[in-house]
Amino acid sequence: MNLLRIAFPIIFSMLLLAIPGTSAADDKVSSATRTMAEFIINMQHYPSEADKDMLKKVAAEATTSADEKTIAQALLNFKHKAADTDKPKLKAIAKDVTAPAAVKSLANILLSLHHEATDADAAKLKKITK
Repeated sequence: MNLLRIAFPIIFSMLLLAIPGTSAADDKVSSATRTMAEFIINMQHYPSEADKDMLKKVAAEATTSADEKTIAQALLNFKHKAADTDKPKLKAIAKDVTAPAAVKSLANILLSLHHEATDADAAKLKKITK
């Protein structure tokens, strides 16, 4: 019984110390996610031809994840709002517990985006770009 009184606080403290390390790993945002966040901040209504070329390059990079490619495609299809065909894919990313927080944020923002980013969404996106 005394062993539990001593061991439990030590184990609990060690677990608490491990939590910040876990969240810090999630703070690593890929260049593709950063690029798309910057793009969304500045986008108005739909991507230009130059924007589409940039998004295609982002999607073609070997380091771009499948979720990021899905978001890039949704941005390519974006016309004032996310295309109906892209919404289920974005919802799946937003609900995916294994997806990075920044990628989930992009998916959620795209789902609610109408013409351009709101001030609240722009603030979230700026955090991703840092």
